[in-house]
Amino acid sequence: MIQRSLTTLIVTPALILFTITQVQGQKEKILNQKKELEQIQREVEQGQNRLDSLKVEELGVLGGISEYDQKIASNRKVIDRLSHKLKKVKGDIVSAEQQLDLSRLNHEQARQHFLMGIRRFYLATRSPTETTSDHPNRELELNRRVRYLTAVAGFEAGNVAAASDFLDESVALLEGYSGEKDRVAGLKKKKETTTALDKSRKEREQKRLQALRRRKTEEADYLIMLQQAAEEMEAIIARLETEHRPRSGDQPASPSLFATLKGQLPPPVRGKIVETFGSKVHPVTRLKSFSPGITVKATPGREVSAVASGTVAYIGDLRGYGKFIILDHGDQYYSTYAGLADVTVTVGRYLHAADKLATVADEGRLKFELRLGREPLDPVKWIRFDSF
Repeated sequence: MIQRSLTTLIVTPALILFTITQVQGQKEKILNQKKELEQIQREVEQGQNRLDSLKVEELGVLGGISEYDQKIASNRKVIDRLSHKLKKVKGDIVSAEQQLDLSRLNHEQARQHFLMGIRRFYLATRSPTETTSDHPNRELELNRRVRYLTAVAGFEAGNVAAASDFLDESVALLEGYSGEKDRVAGLKKKKETTTALDKSRKEREQKRLQALRRRKTEEADYLIMLQQAAEEMEAIIARLETEHRPRSGDQPASPSLFATLKGQLPPPVRGKIVETFGSKVHPVTRLKSFSPGITVKATPGREVSAVASGTVAYIGDLRGYGKFIILDHGDQYYSTYAGLADVTVTVGRYLHAADKLATVADEGRLKFELRLGREPLDPVKWIRFDSF
């Protein structure tokens, strides 16, 4: 639960209850109580508006995440189609490479046959060692062989040309498939990059959604606490309106010289200050809050004492915050001690400085505040600097 809800709930009843011990009329007390109630009601309304705004923002983020889901799903379909096409093109490339190897083999065989035919033609047309007069049919046989070898050479030349054309077609086909492979692979990589970017944006939106939902939960908790405080305040107002005389203590508090004690007050408890006075921003929700006092981390069970003489004006118990005590030091100066256990004083009792009030509760966190009327004071400026 955020700090603002805690500080608001402890300050609001404290402000209301401070007036109980003041020497004022019952009517003024009730009016002050009603003003505080109106303030809480305004805060409830503001909190509800913030909660509604967070809900609208959450719907917008959900819509954005849905759009990224659709883009990612669409890109995956395209990637699947491109992967299938790329697989087919790779298969075509394997077939084209096999066809190219066969074309090269056929071309080489055709070239070898052609060369063999040329060699036979050359051997057949060499000058004979014997004259044709010695062998009358020699010239006829030679002419017949030349015509035959010429035809064979022409046939083999045609085979070489056809094998060359087939080889060129195989090379062109392989180059075409290789180009298609590069194109499809490029498209696939581009889609994969786009999908990765969309996934990254979706993850950022999901983190934003988680933060919004945390803020919604904290705002809802804050509203519940405010509403509980409003109910308690309404009960206090109703009780005051039925009372015919103000509460009086056993011994009235005498005017004090509290203002002269600035910088000299003893600490309410020994410990470490873990939360300071003033405005701050929640590190997760970025919500602004104001702490009207300090929080001291101390050992549970350690004694809590009055910082100055005064009258016990109020002892109460707030849900989620524990017991607290208000001391009236006179001249409208008050001190508040919250997060207590084993309270040893009663309302109306007059105390001196350093008198025991209670002990630190099991949580080990004492919330201490100083006020001049409704104005919160920084306790660190009033307590001795070296006293903690």
